[in-house]
Amino acid sequence: EAEDLLNSVRIKWIASKIGLEKIVMKQGKLIGYFIADQQSRFYQSKAFTRVLEYVQTHPHSCTMKEKKTRSGLRLLLTFEKVTSVDKALKVLQPLDVKPPVEVEE
Repeated sequence: EAEDLLNSVRIKWIASKIGLEKIVMKQGKLIGYFIADQQSRFYQSKAFTRVLEYVQTHPHSCTMKEKKTRSGLRLLLTFEKVTSVDKALKVLQPLDVKPPVEVEE
């Protein structure tokens, strides 16, 4: 239980770094809701480009689509066959944006 709690915090950190405002696990899927503001600078960022590239190279494990919600159109990232917190962390980890490492001269 404690490990699931820590992993759920890790999932939230990764999700926020890749532009997800909300994440939901239901019916064997992990669904991430991207930033609602379609004019956000995030959509021109390296982080979003990485997500797009990942979706293009992993079409069997995740999809990206727009969905009409009560608050308007939202961009969603969906992962199939996610039935636990551990699996959710495993599918999101490849998208984690690592901070650049500074090299001292």
